[in-house]
Amino acid sequence: MIAEGLPDWLIPSAVRSLSAVYEHMESSASYETKRRLITVVTDRLLAGYSVQSVLFDENGDLTVRLTSLLPPPEWSVRLVMPKLPDPVSDWFSSDTSGIVSEAESIMSGVPLEALSWGDSDIKSAVEGICGSRLPGWRTSIVVRSASGDDAALEISFVPEQPLVLAVTHNISSASMPVMLHSRLKGDLLKGFSPLIGLPVPWVERHREDVAILAKGIVNGDSVMDYAKTETDATIKTDVISEVDIDVESKRYAAWAWMAAYAGRNINPPEVGIHLGRRAQLLPHWDMELYGELILLTDGWSAEPRLGLRWSPWGDFWAGGEWSGKDETWWLRVSVDARIHKPYAWMRFGEYGELNGAVGYRINSFMSIEAHYDSRNDDNWSIRAIVNM
Repeated sequence: MIAEGLPDWLIPSAVRSLSAVYEHMESSASYETKRRLITVVTDRLLAGYSVQSVLFDENGDLTVRLTSLLPPPEWSVRLVMPKLPDPVSDWFSSDTSGIVSEAESIMSGVPLEALSWGDSDIKSAVEGICGSRLPGWRTSIVVRSASGDDAALEISFVPEQPLVLAVTHNISSASMPVMLHSRLKGDLLKGFSPLIGLPVPWVERHREDVAILAKGIVNGDSVMDYAKTETDATIKTDVISEVDIDVESKRYAAWAWMAAYAGRNINPPEVGIHLGRRAQLLPHWDMELYGELILLTDGWSAEPRLGLRWSPWGDFWAGGEWSGKDETWWLRVSVDARIHKPYAWMRFGEYGELNGAVGYRINSFMSIEAHYDSRNDDNWSIRAIVNM
């Protein structure tokens, strides 16, 4: 059976209703009798439409052409936006752009009476328009006004489970001290608060917008702005969403640490500080001139270091440094420490000494290392580090 004269989204419902009636007709009935029955049934089942013609082809297949009983109303569509804070409200407005025009297009020519039997089809059609734009949002439709030649369709939106209940964040930096970037936690908690209560699939759709939001919070800090930081952010969306933020300064490097050793014939605890000035002489080729001071707490003996290193890609650095403790030169290579990731560093002395470690950054403040130093009687030790 074929139904004509209806919007595409109403045709399946009309065909189902007419087919159910047509299948129960006596096969021996004449075409004229069938036409009359189809006309009567259509007037009752498909309110708002009347039969223009009923045609049978040579195989007995039926085509019903329908037309509106009365001139259809002029439909308008209104969106009822949920109350969302900035910048989430802007994301929602962007996603809903074009919905009104598409909804008005599918409602054009639909008689008001058709809502009595096609309400579920109208809802499905509207959901088809909104679904890909607004995953995780349930749409509701209501005809708010219908007078004279005008009718209005109102579309509202309600968030569905699962919802974002909390947003955690991790800040990682190989150039900025923890005490500086940890001050951003309050700003980040406040900045991510608009995400609470939003559908997880919709937040997933806006991963890039969340990353931009995180970058704006970090780069808006006065200290980070002065340090000329570059920020990268990634989000793992879930009920408890997690944002990982990497903050790196292109101008300065500064950090401090405290380390304690465990093992036989171990070194005493130490306190260290690293200060560097960075520059980029070639694209993607960073250089750093740095100084380090390491104090051993068993007498506060000091080891000053002065070095120059380059980073041809990513977190890898290579260079040389001079140690004032024994007045020797060292070749040094390293892979910067990142939260929840392994790292490593190695120093090769001019007289064959070897000093290095393989470690794991547990969080912003704590790291654990397997430490090696050929100058000690017991070469291997475990080193716990508090980053400051």
